[in-house]
Amino acid sequence: MENRLTVFHLDDGKELRGGQRQMLYLVKELDRLGHDNTVVCRHGSPLHAAALRKNFKTLTLPYYFEWDPLSALLLRRALKRLPAGNFPPVLHSHTGHTAGVSWLASAGLDCVRVAHRRVDFIPGSFTARYKYSKAHSVIAISEAVRDIMLRAGVPEEKIAVVNSTIDLDDTPWKPGEYPAYRSAARAELAAELAIPRDAFWAGSLIALVPHKDPENMVRAAAAVLKEAPDTYFLIAGEGPLEQKTAHLARMLKIQDRFKLIGYRKDPYKVLAALDLFLLSSCEEGMGSVLVEAMNAGLPLLATTAGGITDVVEDGANGLTVPPRDHEALARAALRLIRDPELRARLAAEAHRRREDFSSPRMAALTLKCYEAAIENLKRHRHPLE
Repeated sequence: MENRLTVFHLDDGKELRGGQRQMLYLVKELDRLGHDNTVVCRHGSPLHAAALRKNFKTLTLPYYFEWDPLSALLLRRALKRLPAGNFPPVLHSHTGHTAGVSWLASAGLDCVRVAHRRVDFIPGSFTARYKYSKAHSVIAISEAVRDIMLRAGVPEEKIAVVNSTIDLDDTPWKPGEYPAYRSAARAELAAELAIPRDAFWAGSLIALVPHKDPENMVRAAAAVLKEAPDTYFLIAGEGPLEQKTAHLARMLKIQDRFKLIGYRKDPYKVLAALDLFLLSSCEEGMGSVLVEAMNAGLPLLATTAGGITDVVEDGANGLTVPPRDHEALARAALRLIRDPELRARLAAEAHRRREDFSSPRMAALTLKCYEAAIENLKRHRHPLE
């Protein structure tokens, strides 16, 4: 293939969360287009296992810390072993820490560095300068993240917005099979959790971490349950705030209706069983799980934090409320619980818009970033920066 690119995808994650899934979607699509991709991850990590299951090429690094010289040296050796090609290799850092390793590994070499930014807070000045400003291209997952990169001093011409996506091939039901899939998923969860199938189920798939603000969801749930006591809230995920979230639910006496059901390897089984998807984040790069909920045909209720409004248009495919406002979140939830016609309209539009976030589209936009970065390298030749 004349225009074949060699791309190293760097991710030091110890778990398989949204960012890692996004990277795997991208590798799949780029492989289909004939490019040479290598997943550069921790040995034995969930990402490593997932990449091997998909028969992707892998390179494992220890990733001891952000500017780990050993990881950089091992990656540099791999770069030097590459045969000469028409284009310089692309080092695509999918996490902030791996951008540091990419910078060290490529110093003095003709390589293209692409840095992905998925979170909506301003990086420190040193980080911004060497990991983002000196990258040949920066991919922001939403307009909100793009604005933050601009405020951090990253040149505007280097930043491109490429929204997170879903792999429609991973949808576990075929056209026409969704009602049966939903019924089976709901029956399975109802039996596992000992909750009634005919109740109203609202829920979320989130890491229990501060920026997802699970405590906001607990307080909103308590307010909802005062007026709609037969509602159940199912939260799939794990994280450092798990015990604190459970304690707050007990303090508010809603532990029988607010269920923390742990990490799930089959997220669509949870999504398909729900009647409403909630996202209570106070900070959010974009919220790729919202797109998965759209694919499952769910009405969305989310805050306006970060890049969420790139996905959820208030009154069109969901409702939005301000971050950290559990009363507003509760009011919107009650509105949806009481209005099945509104839920159906929002869900239908959400399902229609899922095509706007398909993985082939994301791969095409990412390739444009690579091409622009390669041209940037050719023009300026600043491998040491």
